[in-house]
Amino acid sequence: MKLTHCIRGGSLDQRPGFLLAFHYDPECVEDLKRNVPHTHREWREESKTWWVSKSYEDVLVKLFPNFDALIHLQGSLF
Repeated sequence: MKLTHCIRGGSLDQRPGFLLAFHYDPECVEDLKRNVPHTHREWREESKTWWVSKSYEDVLVKLFPNFDALIHLQGSLF
């Protein structure tokens, strides 16, 4: 599964991490939930994005083949 959107952003309680979006795929959602504990992820219904803690960056690299590219690209644009 590839991300359609990925930016650095904080959780609702201001912990550092990433805001992610991808086309809905139940298997991908389950993979995310299985690999990132609920205390380190948030679903944001209004924006249809997930927040994932920076501590799980290595997991995101494994789950989403374009994660690194999007994060590095973001760093070069801003």
